Amino acid sequence: MLSRMKSVVTRYEGNPILKPSDMPAACCAVYNSGVIRTPEGEYIMASRFESPDKDQFIWVSRSRDGYRFVPDDEPVRFACKPGEEAEYHENTFVRDPGIHSWYDPRINPLEGEYYITYCAGGDYACRIVIGKTRDFRTIEHVSFPLHINNRNAVLFPEKIDGRYWMLHRPQNLNARESGAIWIADSPDLVYWGNCRIVARSQAYWECTKIGPAAPPIRTDEGWLVVYHGVFPHANGMSYGGGVMLLDLANPGIVKARARMPILFVQELYEQVGMVPDIVFPGAVIPEDDGTVKIYYGAADYVQCVATARMADLIEACYHR
Repeated sequence: MLSRMKSVVTRYEGNPILKPSDMPAACCAVYNSGVIRTPEGEYIMASRFESPDKDQFIWVSRSRDGYRFVPDDEPVRFACKPGEEAEYHENTFVRDPGIHSWYDPRINPLEGEYYITYCAGGDYACRIVIGKTRDFRTIEHVSFPLHINNRNAVLFPEKIDGRYWMLHRPQNLNARESGAIWIADSPDLVYWGNCRIVARSQAYWECTKIGPAAPPIRTDEGWLVVYHGVFPHANGMSYGGGVMLLDLANPGIVKARARMPILFVQELYEQVGMVPDIVFPGAVIPEDDGTVKIYYGAADYVQCVATARMADLIEACYHR
C-alpha cells in the first residue's frame, strides 16, 4: 500500500545508545531492553546481554536523560524462596546451574511495584517467567505463568475488573494461532487462564507473526500497545513495529490499529548485526511534554531509541 504520510517516529541521532563495547564484561550483543522511568526521574534499562559463549543474562543500565546509559558492574541476580532453587532451575530448563539463559526482559510497573517478565530457556524449550524487583539488582521469583514455548509477555499496569492481565505470544500451536497476540488474566499473578487471541497478522509487513513488544499504556482512547511484526525475506526475516489501541474496560477488544508500521528497518545499524534486518521495540516511556521514547533492539546486536508524539501514535491507529 502506497502511503505519503511521513513517519511518526524520529530516531535518536546518537543511536545506538548501548553497544557490546560499552559493557563491563565480554559481550557480543546487548539489545531487546525493557525500560522504565522512576518517579525520581531515573531511567532504568534491563537488557538482554549475550556473552561470547552464548550464555544469556539480564543486565541493567541507568541514565538521567534516557539517552546516555551507564551499565551496572554485574548482571542481575535471580532469587527464589528458600528451598525453591531446584524447582526454579528445573522449570527454566537449565540442567546445569552454571548455564544462564534469561533474556528479553520487560519492566512492568504495577501497583507501585516493578515486575519483570522475561523468557527463560535452555536445553530444549523456553517459557515466560514473572519476577519482581525493588533495586533492579536482584529479581525475586514470582511465578511461571501459562505453558512452555511462550514468549513476549507484558503486564497491564493496573487491574481491570479486579483481575491482572497479560499479553503474550504462544509459539507451539499451529501457524495461524502461534503467530498471534493472546491475552490471559489472573487473580493473583500466579494462576493464569481465559487465554484467547486478541489480534492476528492483518498486513503484509507482519504476515509471518506478531507479538507484544512494550507494556500497554493507558490513554483516554484506550490501551496503547506497540507490538512487533515479522515479514519473510528470501534470506531471513524482517522485524518492524506496529501500534494498536485496546478497549480500556475489555482489553481483549481491538478498538483501532494502524495498517502501516510505525518503525521499520532503515538504518545500517538495524540491518547489520547478529541477526540482520530487525527493529524490536521493548518499551514506550511517556514524557511530560506529550512525547514518548520508544526503546528498541536493532539487528539483535545493539540498543537504540526513537521519539514520537503520543497524539501521533494514537492518530496512526485510526488513519495510518
